[in-house]
Amino acid sequence: MNRILTIIVTVMGCVTISAQSLSLDSCKALALRNNTAVKNAALDVAAAQEVKKQAFTKYFPNVSAIAGGYYAAKPLIEYGIDDIENAAARQFLHNLYFEYGAAMGLPDRLSLCENGVMAGVTAVQPVYMGGQIINGNKLAKVGIEAAELKSQLTEDQIFQQVEENYWLIVSLLEKQRTIEQALSFIDTLYRDVTKAVEAGLVTRNDLLKVQIKQNELLSNKLKVNNGIVLAKALLFQIIGIEYSENLTLTDTISKEELQLPAHHAEIWGAVKRRTETQLLELQVTAEKLKKEMAIGESLPHLIVGATASYGNLVFDRYSANALAFATLQVPLTGWWEAAHKIRQQNILVQKAENERADLTEKMMLETLQSWYNLQEAESQVLLAESSVLSAEANLHDTKANYDAGMVPVSELLEAQTLLLQAQNQRTDALIDLKIKSAQYQRLTR
Repeated sequence: MNRILTIIVTVMGCVTISAQSLSLDSCKALALRNNTAVKNAALDVAAAQEVKKQAFTKYFPNVSAIAGGYYAAKPLIEYGIDDIENAAARQFLHNLYFEYGAAMGLPDRLSLCENGVMAGVTAVQPVYMGGQIINGNKLAKVGIEAAELKSQLTEDQIFQQVEENYWLIVSLLEKQRTIEQALSFIDTLYRDVTKAVEAGLVTRNDLLKVQIKQNELLSNKLKVNNGIVLAKALLFQIIGIEYSENLTLTDTISKEELQLPAHHAEIWGAVKRRTETQLLELQVTAEKLKKEMAIGESLPHLIVGATASYGNLVFDRYSANALAFATLQVPLTGWWEAAHKIRQQNILVQKAENERADLTEKMMLETLQSWYNLQEAESQVLLAESSVLSAEANLHDTKANYDAGMVPVSELLEAQTLLLQAQNQRTDALIDLKIKSAQYQRLTR
């Protein structure tokens, strides 16, 4: 099901890009397809699968073939009548050889192993290896599961980076629009104050204050524009596409689009479902399997096998042969070393269990803290929206008083500055709410 959703989101992302716009979901789909860390995590899974296949081959016989030959300057084995130590027997064989052997063309010396060739095949089948083969396969399977979970963690981390950078760009774009609105207000005010100076109604000091505020806004606009360029470049690097100024972001920071939970999730259940918890369980399982393999090293090992050969290594004529064999290896002095190795694994198992307990408690606290952070972020949005309404009303009243000549231009500029600050705080609060909401969803899914 997850694969199908991934494909659907990827297709949607490709369609969105062709339309020169990027949604948050399309950015996640592109990151899933193009990000280097995600690709390497998938390669780690493939490597773990190959390790499992390697371990599986240990169930089958180990078959090997060998071929060889030799040529000696002198026969390796040579024995003649003169080499017989018994003098009577030696003399008898000499007489017999001179009388019959020479006439028949027989040599008076026997030579063996002067040259020869041989080819053979050997098959060795482990019957019992102290459980090392079985546990090795189980450990390899655990390795695949761990690699898949780490791949999922990598995807989650990349998704978090995508979300944070995406919303950073959205917030900068919103601040850009806010600055442009403020500039429009200041430009209008600048024209009005210029006319007032020309009419002698106000001093040039008031016009200078407006100019300073105008330059300040232009400077902030430049900083925001540069920030947008850098943030887009970072986002595009994460999702693996080339930088383009034509690509726009479609998601907004409207609070109404958020689906905030009414109450927090059951903490233990949320922690139990987390990928990190499953990894901790696999870590304990892996250490226990390593302990079983350490025990297996000290147990008897039974191996059976067979070999077949064909050649003329000793005699001149070629011959074939075959034999079967069995080997039972019982470690004796190895028990001493094995005992220490088993104790070491017991310690590592205990360490893994301690880490599991400790990190589980920390994840429960993290989940609870994430809920509180979400509640605080929602409260900050409400406060920021209230501040914007107050700042807008204040600017409206101050503008009316300024037009009536009741307040100086400095108060009007201050009122406009307060509105700009309130709008930026609202933008930051909305972005923070979106990020905190996404974090809580990841922890409680």
